[in-house]
Parts: sequence; C-alpha cells; structure tokens
Amino acid sequence: MTKPLDDVSAMIAQSRALGPDETLALRRVVWPDGRISANEAAILFELNRASSAPSSEWVDFFVEAITAYVVEQAEPRGYVSDENADWLIAAIDQDGRVDTLAELELLVKVVEKAENAPERLKRYALDQIRSAVLNGEGPTRCGGGLTPGSIGTTEVRLLRRVLYATGGQAPAHISREEAELLFAIKDATLAGQNAPEWQTLFVQAMRLHLMTDQRFRALSREDAVRLHAFMADTKAGMGSFFGRMFQSLGDAPARPAAATPLPVTVEGISAEEDSWLQAMVEADGALDPLERALLKALAED
Repeated sequence: MTKPLDDVSAMIAQSRALGPDETLALRRVVWPDGRISANEAAILFELNRASSAPSSEWVDFFVEAITAYVVEQAEPRGYVSDENADWLIAAIDQDGRVDTLAELELLVKVVEKAENAPERLKRYALDQIRSAVLNGEGPTRCGGGLTPGSIGTTEVRLLRRVLYATGGQAPAHISREEAELLFAIKDATLAGQNAPEWQTLFVQAMRLHLMTDQRFRALSREDAVRLHAFMADTKAGMGSFFGRMFQSLGDAPARPAAATPLPVTVEGISAEEDSWLQAMVEADGALDPLERALLKALAED
C-alpha cells in the first residue's frame, strides 16, 4: 500500500464516512492512471464494508473501479475470467449475502458490461436479487418500508439489467433456469404490493424464453483468447486465412448437419416448450393474474 493510500484509508476507517470528499481523495490516489491493483481492489472492498454512510459518489466510484479491475484489465478485455469471477464472489459473499447496494450494483454492472462472464456469476447476481425480494431485506430494502414477498421498482430494474446483460448465458435470450427463477419470484410475491413494472418484465421475459432458440451461446473467454491470438498473428499469408481462423477456435468444423426442427404447437412455440409452460402454470392449481397476462400475450403473437 502506498503512503497516500494508507493515510486516506486510515482517515476513512476512523470516520466510517464515504462522502464526496473522501471519494475524491481515494480516486486521486487509487486511480490516477485508470488501473487498479489487486491490493487496491481489496482495500476498496474493506472500506465499502466499513462505511456507515456511503454516498452516491462513492457507489459510482466503487462500481466503476472494481468493474474496470474485473472486466477490463485482464486479456482479452471484456471477458471475465474464472479467477476474477471467483474473487468477486468471495469478496462480496463473506457472510453469505450481498451487504450493500454498492455491491449489488457492482455485480449487475460487471455482468452488464462484460462481453461474457462465467454462468455462475450471473446466477449468483440473480440469486442475490431473489433473496432480497423473498426475504424482505438486503441492499434494495435499505431505507424502504417493503415487506417480505413483494417486488419493488428497484428489484425489477436490477432483474431486467441482469437478464438482458451481454455478459450472461446469451444476450437477448432467457434461459430455462432464468425463466424458472422468475416463476419462483412470481409465486412468492402474488400477495405482495408489487411494482407495476413487474408484470411487464415477467411477460416479456417469458415470451422471449419461449419464442427464441435456446441453443445460442455467447463466445466463451477461452475461444476469445484464441481468436484474439489469431487476429494478432500476421506471419501467415491470406491464403491460409480461413484455415488459421478455424484452428484458432479449435478443430476445423465438420460440415454442419441440417437442424432437426422441433415439433410446434402454438405458432413459434415447440411442443417441449408448450409442455413446460403448461406444467409451470398448473403447478399451484390456479391461474394467477401474471400467468393470465402471459397466456393472453402469447395468444396475440
């Protein structure tokens, strides 16, 4: 730790305040060149946990700095490594849950900004939002009067950002696991005072899950490393361009077999998806308002 950072950290630890002035002082000593060391990242987490009154300026700085450390500083840039994902989860999850709004915002921002991230990181972010909704406590409840079993505007917005993030399982796709998580949240909040945006998100996400090809997956970090190495290789001529490109992504691909179409019942929905939806809707023996809204939207497609 450098002497200036030592001094600023000691001052903040004593006052337990992370206001605009403290944040500016930290920004100047930690991030003058736009890079964060592992030691500095750990110190920022310690300060965030120790603070009793973090300001919006602090939250912005904390999220920006740690996101840069996790997403932008390792090659290839934009891909979260397994090691960085494990480090981030461990740094946040010291007592089994996200303790501050800054940490939850950080989780969402990393998944949102990354080109791709390990699936467990996105799953962890979604689980933390679900816990806040079902238990009525946690980062989105601070200062609010919501009770367990309701979903507010903040949680809806966080869910939307994680579900549609580029760093998730696949951009513009909702996986089966994500769809079932949304059903679980719906079932647990039917009697709650929910934000009106919740029904809109539920219906839109379910339609996206049912109407899109779930086989698509974003480029993995390992493939991105090989592809970046290929793009940087200027030794071979253009004649071997495609051969080198396929080699950089693994074995040369075999001739693709014709895709076998899934049986379709309702237009655009396979028989398998139709069976899954029917089982989810009938699980509690009743048709609730959100399920009714979903079925109406599907009938109008």
